[in-house]
Amino acid sequence: MSPRLTDQRKEERNRQILQAAKNVFIRKGYGEASLKDIIEEAGMSRGWIYLYYQTKEEIFEALLDHQDAEYEKELERLKAESSSVWEIVRELYARQLHDLETYGGGIVPAFYEYFLVGWRDSSRSELLQERYQKGIERFGKLLQAGADSGEFAPSMNTADIAKLASSFQEGIVTHSVTIGLHKANTQLQFEALLRYLYDLLHAEK
Repeated sequence: MSPRLTDQRKEERNRQILQAAKNVFIRKGYGEASLKDIIEEAGMSRGWIYLYYQTKEEIFEALLDHQDAEYEKELERLKAESSSVWEIVRELYARQLHDLETYGGGIVPAFYEYFLVGWRDSSRSELLQERYQKGIERFGKLLQAGADSGEFAPSMNTADIAKLASSFQEGIVTHSVTIGLHKANTQLQFEALLRYLYDLLHAEK
């Protein structure tokens, strides 16, 4: 009989699988990646992988959830360390620009493949809508915290500002990934987005 895994060891193995999956999805995209690729990258047997996940789709969605959780932790850390919401906003966009410049979008291309190519799949469509709403609420709450503290005097509801920011951001990232950062002039676009956001958040000052 094989020894029982502790909860810590189970979590370590799960992280190992998700990191392997992330490497594969970055390298090959979603469509070209296979469960076999992930198994080989993780260095585990197929049986071990099946203890956690049955399909590539399950792994991809779990990876997205894991990255969301890590983002939430980092956002909470930034909020605890900074007295300025605007500086947090600037930092978040600076990090996204850095990731695009350094990693070429990371798993963003795989994300677009999964959701946009598979948009007719009702479960994927529902998941995308849930993720969109969660992202808008998260960013909207951050902006509202700035308004509540008196740092911002927004010209409209902060949830609507969050939606506008999301639309601009998605467009910037999509162009950066598809045509390249140089042609898209990604840095200039992020700077323009920040100026636009600043004006929306300081309209009454």
